[in-house]
Amino acid sequence: MRIVHLTDPHLSTLAGISWRELGAKRWSGYLSWRKRRRHLHRPEMLERLVTAIHAERADLIALTGDLVHIGLAQEIAQAAGWLARLGPPERVLLVPGNHDLYAHDSWSAVQAHWGDYLHLDGVARTATPFPDYPVCWRFPGVSVIGLCSSLPTPLFMATGQLGAAQGERLSAQLAAARSRQDYRVVLIHHPPLPGLTNWRKALTDAGPLAARLRAGGADLALHGHLHRNGERISSGLRVYGSASASSVEAPDLASYRVFDINPGAAGCAVAMRLMQAESATDGGFRQSAGQRWISATAPG
Repeated sequence: MRIVHLTDPHLSTLAGISWRELGAKRWSGYLSWRKRRRHLHRPEMLERLVTAIHAERADLIALTGDLVHIGLAQEIAQAAGWLARLGPPERVLLVPGNHDLYAHDSWSAVQAHWGDYLHLDGVARTATPFPDYPVCWRFPGVSVIGLCSSLPTPLFMATGQLGAAQGERLSAQLAAARSRQDYRVVLIHHPPLPGLTNWRKALTDAGPLAARLRAGGADLALHGHLHRNGERISSGLRVYGSASASSVEAPDLASYRVFDINPGAAGCAVAMRLMQAESATDGGFRQSAGQRWISATAPG
């Protein structure tokens, strides 16, 4: 199967919104957009990337959050139209980012406008996202597990948290996938290992999550949040982050990753391609890195 991973498109605009209408946290985010982010995240770059992704003919498009800037209802509604252009819900799995759940009123709008792309059974009834996660999509020989690490945070903070209850459910889903000898892919917005970013942006329980991923035999973890391309291999777990899907800032121009996963009797053969924009202003996407490996699968 083919998985395409993209993240952090930050596609919404705050034009026409007065900062005087916003609380302290959103006021700070608005200023960040006005001074810097609106110049770094460009809709024309994002459209180029979506065109390139369509040509990949993926079985699954994995989107690890931050579609918007400050989690306003009008931003979230605007992003729903872009999601429809990206692909149908049957081919897109979205996990929310910290900018999507920027404030306590953001989740209700996310449920209303993005519910089909979250694939949560309880999306219409829960006041917060955490009781419904993780979500697991099964393909022949492959299990894809989506986590929610995002929640409203204090001013100037962008941390995430999984929580013990979600972590326990993750362990159970990894154990079930392992018993099926599936290749195990985990999607999360924040980096899932300690030390991949500073404390202000980190997953506060990255240590316990990393232990669960290793104990459960997770093979691949895909994340966003950092707006740069990076990779880490830890005890057999391969972790990849990708640059923002709309970035025009070098060296981390807009990027996406393609994973071709082929389960077999001797293990799972995987090929990864990192595709990056040729320039900030025009052109297509070229392969800037690639890897191949074989992961053995073993029953629990």
